[in-house]
Amino acid sequence: MLTYTVELPALDGRDALGFLAALGVVRLLRDEARIDARLSYDETTGCALLHSPLAAVEEIVDALVGVIRAIPDDGVIPGVPATFPIAKQGMEPDPMRVPRDQFRRFVTDLVSKHPEPALSRWLSVLVTDLAVDAKGRVALTPLTAPAGQQSLRSMFSKPLEEVRRDPPTLIREALTRWRRVDGYTGEYLDHRVLRSAADHPSGVSVEAGVPGATWLAIMALPLLRLSGNGTAVQATLWHTVPGRRQPVMTWPLWRQPLDPAGITTLLEHPDVRPGLVAKEVTVSRSSWQPLDVFAVAGAARRPIEGRKSAGVLAPIAIRTTDRR
Repeated sequence: MLTYTVELPALDGRDALGFLAALGVVRLLRDEARIDARLSYDETTGCALLHSPLAAVEEIVDALVGVIRAIPDDGVIPGVPATFPIAKQGMEPDPMRVPRDQFRRFVTDLVSKHPEPALSRWLSVLVTDLAVDAKGRVALTPLTAPAGQQSLRSMFSKPLEEVRRDPPTLIREALTRWRRVDGYTGEYLDHRVLRSAADHPSGVSVEAGVPGATWLAIMALPLLRLSGNGTAVQATLWHTVPGRRQPVMTWPLWRQPLDPAGITTLLEHPDVRPGLVAKEVTVSRSSWQPLDVFAVAGAARRPIEGRKSAGVLAPIAIRTTDRR
């Protein structure tokens, strides 16, 4: 079978949202569209390169739109029951965030009703009882930053609602040229969603996210394992660095086309883990050549003034060194 290499110019791997969205593209094509797809990055531009039987951006868009249209009208995730994640009722707490001592029963009941492997896979990357939040509830993936009445289900439903307005256009824009939508939080995966009054034509501060890229980024979650050490969350991409209060998100860019299993293996490789040198987040490049890595990038949550959430993902500088 012929394999084509197609550049996705809007998915800059040096940017947290662009990187996550590229992972979402390759996972959706492999797991949902059943298309043999692999991912690498252009060493000059940092943009995602998709390697697959799809010869052009429009063919990639068509395949991804097919996945969206296969989701039931009342569903929010492809390949799982429409009721997952469980919706919250009114002002009640998010039913997905149960106290730790209730989690095993919660999982048993949920899986007995819905034994599909895809649901169990999604559940395992969304919540874990190997860590707890400040209220003693099971911990969420650090890619979430719920605020107010947001819930795990709304993290999926809001981007999908926007994308469903015009799937071909919004997915094409996600891959080629981002267009921001006013009043959309982007699930705080992108610091640029916060636009001050000086940044917006109306002269009013308005949040403006990229729905297509956000939806693709969230679809990457099954590639990012979630665990904990009994107290704190441990997750693929996220690292606790001595001397920093908040964990940092770091990731490599690579030349060799990788399938989803290869991507997860590389992201979790110990030779791309960061440390702290002279108060700078640092990654050793001594093992990059055998890994075919050519760059690393990073981000961390930046609190939002006046908001009770983990904050937005904002870029941080990563220093590289030849020392291990």
